[in-house]
Amino acid sequence: MSTVRKYAGLPDLDPAPDIYETPELTEDTFTHPTDTTLRSESPASSSHEDQVSGIVRHRLDADEARTHFLPSGERDPSVSSRISSKRKSYRSSSRKRRKDGLEVNGLINGIQASSDEDVESLERKLARLRKEAAEVKDEFEQRRANKENGVTQEPQQEAESLDTLSQLLESVGPLDIDGSAGAASRLTKRLMAATKLPRTSVDGSGSRPPQQVGASSTYTIAYAPAYQEDRTLSRVSDFDSRLTLIEAALGLDAIPLPTQDRSPSKAILPALDTLDKQLASLSTSTNTSLDKVSRRVKQLTQDAEKLEQARKAAKAAQEALSPSSEDFPSLNGRAKDADVLDDAEQRSKINGLYGTLSTIESLAPLLPSVLDRLRSLRSFHADAATASQTLAKLETRQEETKQELQVWREGLEKVENTMKQGEQTVKENTETVEGWVKELEQRMRKLRS
Repeated sequence: MSTVRKYAGLPDLDPAPDIYETPELTEDTFTHPTDTTLRSESPASSSHEDQVSGIVRHRLDADEARTHFLPSGERDPSVSSRISSKRKSYRSSSRKRRKDGLEVNGLINGIQASSDEDVESLERKLARLRKEAAEVKDEFEQRRANKENGVTQEPQQEAESLDTLSQLLESVGPLDIDGSAGAASRLTKRLMAATKLPRTSVDGSGSRPPQQVGASSTYTIAYAPAYQEDRTLSRVSDFDSRLTLIEAALGLDAIPLPTQDRSPSKAILPALDTLDKQLASLSTSTNTSLDKVSRRVKQLTQDAEKLEQARKAAKAAQEALSPSSEDFPSLNGRAKDADVLDDAEQRSKINGLYGTLSTIESLAPLLPSVLDRLRSLRSFHADAATASQTLAKLETRQEETKQELQVWREGLEKVENTMKQGEQTVKENTETVEGWVKELEQRMRKLRS
């Protein structure tokens, strides 16, 4: 049943639906809608109809459109970014329209385009690229600061993009007609960067600055003499630091300075050997052994005195038998010539030794300790070479001990179960015997009564 409308009987009312029509708008550079992003192209089937009808149909990016309704401070606190984004989108859309073929004979939909927007010169491109590079740098620094402050961001992909862009810009340089100048300059820069050697301090910790993200790597030439010397010095200092740590753990002092009054301490291995011998002598010493040692010392003292007397007698006999100038004149002349040659040779040797006397005197207090430390370090490294085998043996022994403990544990569990069963049996037998004893007591009472 059809319902009757309330105002159906009133005059001058049109029951037809309302239709609104708008006049056609001219698409020029001032009335073109400003989008924040580039819209995707229309399908090829409807592109010709769009050109004929004058209607531009672009797909709308939902994500970018949603950003327009976000708060102003959520994405970028700068209000000017919206204006710049509109300006960029306006330029991008106009360029895209020209690339899509909407420009015909210098006209964009029947409107003449300006020359500065139509053809961009190299100077304007460089200026725009410089400005955008500065903006990218500022934004990247801001993200890095946010990351240091604790804001979770992942600029790894942006860093790789910046690295690729820097390499691309580096490849673009002033070239000659044949392009040799740019290649030569790039080769010179790479060689200069490769020949920079890292400075290594005495303690082996090289001064390595933190590598920036996206920076080019620098490789060190391994056959450089300075690098070899620094590397050897760092290794020696590393060994010395390790040995010093071991000595400190054992309670020994390091090499004392020449200005110190105390006597220099021994190295690790000689000190351990001396301590081992002292402990062995104290632990195994008896009255008999001490008497033997005292007699041995007295015998050695007498032998030393006899040896000294024999040496003095031999020296006196040699002086008495030496040829004199009166008895052997020819031998004396030859001896003088030989003495002159020997004196010249010895004088040169003495002069050479005298030149190094200051160095020898400065190193004299340190050389014994240094040699002992080097011998100790060599022994440690020799033991470290077999440390892996020792560890393997220890691991094998540990596994065997673990298996033995498991067997003992199983045996103990069996013994415990057997003991529990025995206790239960003894308890039951005790109860049975108690019952028998009670019965016997009752019978004995009956017999007595």
